[in-house]
Amino acid sequence: MADYPLSPKETSCGGRSRILNEAERLFRTRGYNAVTMRDIAYEVGIRQASLYYHFPSKEQLFVAVTEQMFERHRTGLQQVIHDAGGDLRAPLRRALLRSQLHAASRWFLSQPPIHFLSMVHMDLPLLGEENIKRLAACAQQSMFEPIRQVFVQAQERGEIRNARPELLAGFFLSVMESIPYVKTVPGSAPGEVMVDEMISILLDGLKPE
Repeated sequence: MADYPLSPKETSCGGRSRILNEAERLFRTRGYNAVTMRDIAYEVGIRQASLYYHFPSKEQLFVAVTEQMFERHRTGLQQVIHDAGGDLRAPLRRALLRSQLHAASRWFLSQPPIHFLSMVHMDLPLLGEENIKRLAACAQQSMFEPIRQVFVQAQERGEIRNARPELLAGFFLSVMESIPYVKTVPGSAPGEVMVDEMISILLDGLKPE
């Protein structure tokens, strides 16, 4: 697509939002290295010069896209976790952890897959050191910390035994990361069924009742 002078429409806030949303889809499906600024401009339907007006480099665009994604997860997780405990009365408080984990799992299933491990191993090493640290901290606060706090609070209530909350949070997030891949296995159960089983395993163990 040839470059032309910028138009007011292309430099609007709405144009920036469209760029971020389309770039997120492309980075998620192809990976950072395989996507070019020309690809993004073409998919958005704007001039490449307009894209550089908003984001001077592909790395800056990737950072903005990833921060937007993590922020969406942070606000979404906090809301569903809060809502999951809002109506539970005292006799049911010991079921709060299970309710919160089910709510968090359904939030993740409602969103496009993150492919976090692929991002860590293939995308982030291509960025500058400061941006790697920036996105790592953002991921920690947006996804890992809300889940870790769920386990910390469950321990404080006496709902579960003492175990490293960071290990429990890592296990839960690893399960959520694996669901898109497991769903491709012929005959696999729906995502909701699989996460329900894994939450049961996490909280009840594998031994027969």
